[in-house]
Amino acid sequence: MMYRHRLLSTAVLSAGLALGNALPAMAESVVRMALNADIRGTNPGVTRDGNTDQVHGHIVEGLVTYASDFSIIPMLAESYEVSDGGRTHTFTLRQGVKFHNGAEMTAQDVEWSWNRLAGEASESHCKNFFNGQNNINVTSAKAVDDHTFVITLEEPYAVFLATMARFDCGSMAVLHPESVNADGSWNTPIGTGPYKMGDHAPGRYVELKRFADYASRDEAPNGYGGGKHASVDTLRWEIVGEGAVSKTALQAGDLDLVTIDAMTASELRDQPGFTVDATESAVWDTYLLNSDDPLLSDVRIRRAIAHAIDPQRIMAAITEGFGAASPSPVPPMSVNFTDVQAQYPEYDVERAKALLQEAGYDGEEIIILATRRNGAYYERALMAQAMMMEAGLNAKLEVVEWGTQLEAYRNGTGYHMQSFTFSPRLHAGLSFEMFTGDAQRKAWKNPEAVALVNESLRVGDPEALQAVIDKLHQGFIDEIPAIGLGHRTLFTGMSDKIGGFENWGAGLLRGWMLTVNG
Repeated sequence: MMYRHRLLSTAVLSAGLALGNALPAMAESVVRMALNADIRGTNPGVTRDGNTDQVHGHIVEGLVTYASDFSIIPMLAESYEVSDGGRTHTFTLRQGVKFHNGAEMTAQDVEWSWNRLAGEASESHCKNFFNGQNNINVTSAKAVDDHTFVITLEEPYAVFLATMARFDCGSMAVLHPESVNADGSWNTPIGTGPYKMGDHAPGRYVELKRFADYASRDEAPNGYGGGKHASVDTLRWEIVGEGAVSKTALQAGDLDLVTIDAMTASELRDQPGFTVDATESAVWDTYLLNSDDPLLSDVRIRRAIAHAIDPQRIMAAITEGFGAASPSPVPPMSVNFTDVQAQYPEYDVERAKALLQEAGYDGEEIIILATRRNGAYYERALMAQAMMMEAGLNAKLEVVEWGTQLEAYRNGTGYHMQSFTFSPRLHAGLSFEMFTGDAQRKAWKNPEAVALVNESLRVGDPEALQAVIDKLHQGFIDEIPAIGLGHRTLFTGMSDKIGGFENWGAGLLRGWMLTVNG
């Protein structure tokens, strides 16, 4: 939904926001935005989190990407063909595509880039998506001539292209080899995207500069693909940890476009000079439960926590009525979201108390990790704590920096429960895969669940896939490896001088669509 008003005036300068350099003397166009935490690095698919992926997505591109309807479409590939019963994928590359250093992209660059992320020496977690450890086993990835790249799989895999397009892998970005130093160490991303890396002052800001020689596709913009006719010269993200500061800066005219919370959206939509966008996304807000912990290894205690928490009440509160609970990891806009996915343990405090008594719970402390970054991590943790205490659980809220929480997640230690969020997984099987598996960070390690996830990623028949997804959900609500809240309503506030903004279910900014008016 969109709300538009005319500009009346700007407020006073925002307190506590270090804005960096003034605009250059030349009248270049700049869109100033906010990130709630700094990017983790400049190496796409290697050093990453959600913020970092969003910035990298303007710099690099892959052979394929996601369309607005979450289908897979060519990006740097002009086209692709699947043969040999689904084992061979032949990509015909677009010609005339230039890297940021002026060199023209060839299939040899694609092969080098593939090995950078999927090769044995890769530092990316994405290599394990293609080396057989997570089902897909790429036996060959070769340039056969300057414009043809062929990938061969050991056996067919239904979501191979969707895995290539994953945002957390930088869409298996194609980079120029000069992105690394002579000794192989990382230097800077030299991609093919509509923007190239500009200044980065860690902890303060990161800038991207429009790539004047960008070779756009001819189609209309489509998800993360299609035409990318960037018009804004500079995209600048200020690192602003507190949502209240970015809101004040937006109202003062010091920022042009910021992610906001539901309360701010309600306030801004009635103020002249601003536009508010509210879009349901595939971003999943959840409470992860550490089933490896001796206390929470008892499924009765996990079930008690689930019965103690009311997702509908929490979602209504943190979205100011904009959003609704959808506890399944499968997003409501997915074709695989059915009445089965709507099932979840009902809010029942007395049932929670009975389960705790049955489990012999004796007031042991349950630590809930949360951060104050934008996204209501803290607020939903606070509400869960109150509900759990009402049911007799000794819940303690521990507020940490996002980096600390992320490390606890990756290591699978140091917490009982986390107020967490997963970036979009646009295939129902991947929605479960993001927290199911043998890795330390995975919340659901049940071998039967892991086998079902693996099956969901192989199945091509829609009815067979739905049956697997239904089984996964039924196991999910029985074992409670996590407690889903809902798929986040994304709120964006912007000055009405900003045009072209369109959000979509994937929840990633598309800066190449923005314009600056006046």
